[in-house]
Amino acid sequence: MKRIFSLLATLSLLAAACGPSTPVPTPEPSASPSASATRTPSPSSLPPSATPSPTQVTFSASLSVQVNVRSGPGTTYESLGLLDAGTVIQVTLASEEGLWYRILYPAGEDGFGWVSAAFVTFPAGTPDFSALNENSIPPGAFAGRILQRLNVRSGPGTSFDTLATLETGSTVFLTAKNPTASWFQIIHPPGSTQRGWVTAQYVQTDSAASLPVVDEFGNPVSTGTPGPSPVPMTPTPTLGPAIEDGDSPSNPAVRILFSSGGTQRFTYSSQVSAPSGDLEDWVEFTPFSSLPGNNARLLLSLTCGGQGTLFVELWAAEAPVSNWGTLACGEVNQEVSLAPGNPYQVRLSIAEGTDLRLIHYSLTVQNLP
Repeated sequence: MKRIFSLLATLSLLAAACGPSTPVPTPEPSASPSASATRTPSPSSLPPSATPSPTQVTFSASLSVQVNVRSGPGTTYESLGLLDAGTVIQVTLASEEGLWYRILYPAGEDGFGWVSAAFVTFPAGTPDFSALNENSIPPGAFAGRILQRLNVRSGPGTSFDTLATLETGSTVFLTAKNPTASWFQIIHPPGSTQRGWVTAQYVQTDSAASLPVVDEFGNPVSTGTPGPSPVPMTPTPTLGPAIEDGDSPSNPAVRILFSSGGTQRFTYSSQVSAPSGDLEDWVEFTPFSSLPGNNARLLLSLTCGGQGTLFVELWAAEAPVSNWGTLACGEVNQEVSLAPGNPYQVRLSIAEGTDLRLIHYSLTVQNLP
């Protein structure tokens, strides 16, 4: 009998082990107002950064009209937003056919967007994008852009032999600098293992501090132990005439139609030179007035650099406009009153002379509402 009771007890224990377990109640989370839950986004959900990487060069430019920023290089791509005329943008890449530029745009995928190249103006001429893409910068080099025609020399100084001449807007790859950072060593010819030197004054780059210091033979120079102060060298750029763009009173460089619901401000940048090169530029705009019967009110600003004197004239109907006012380099927000609906042209020219002179400028015109 004891054996039977023992067997029954064993069977009961086995049944309890194999049967469904009784669920253990899980405590509900506290709804106390002091327990504020904060959600930390995962890395994939963080907003994209529009900060360029150390090896990604950008080119500053401005928009001549209000444009759509698109998700890709074409009008069929989604519009990400609008940028007003005169907005300064950072261009990172050109499309294969050169009709669209990729720009830094935080609202776009990976922090980029695309704008039509037709409405983008570079201060020193269109850069040479053919030599530049995301993977073209050699290891240990940094990209730069030539702002003025320069000689490539065999060493860091004007006494060294000239190897070649670089045109405005050319892209170069910087590998080092001299002790005074007044000259940059570059890869020259491009794609080779050879080196040349260009004066640093007219090279646009954000990477000068990252360049190693070398002597004229390319040997590293220690910067840890103070030594004799190097003799500063005065950069001597090789100036060249501005490229002729073929504009004229009948074919201005840009035509802007101001309107209350559209473009109300633009900036145009270019160069003129004398006695050769592009002697004059023509910029056309048509103002508007929100009040019928009243003249349009405009603000004109002009910044300049280089050598020479820049003359500014206002034209209408193929003749100079008298008593409109004046505009000189450095003047900001000069107010002008003009008849609305009529096209006006700004003529920018350089004073005549025998020595080569070149002026780069930026003209901003704003139509007040």
